Amino acid sequence: SEKLVSYLARYTRKGVMSESRLVSANEQSVSFKYRDYADNNCDKVMTLSCDEFLRRYLQHVLPKGFMRIRHYGFLANACRKRKLGLIKAQVSATPCKAVKPKVEQERLIPHWSCQSCKTGTLRFIGVVNLDEATNKIPRTS
Repeated sequence: SEKLVSYLARYTRKGVMSESRLVSANEQSVSFKYRDYADNNCDKVMTLSCDEFLRRYLQHVLPKGFMRIRHYGFLANACRKRKLGLIKAQVSATPCKAVKPKVEQERLIPHWSCQSCKTGTLRFIGVVNLDEATNKIPRTS
């Protein structure tokens, strides 16, 4: 149980779950605190089998090469106030014109370069529904 807690402690900081939310762990189960938003934001404790806890935890681990970006560009914390002020000033100062896209531009499918190897080409092929994707992961309990 201490091995499990020490292993998770390395990966919980600023990740899916903070270390302070872990209540207890043994060879059969893991208990952690969570906030139940459906029950007036009450703090509760949930106990799961180790397998189920790891299954749920690993659903939040990003694949190799993916980056977690919470805010980027004008929403980044370092420049949010300044840039949002500029954007609001520009939006209110300039009237909006409706622009009709050209038919040729509508037919073009965007292509992007691979961020990792810089040589491959990425193409948009569709949208994955989150509910469909998560239902395909088998549950253990």
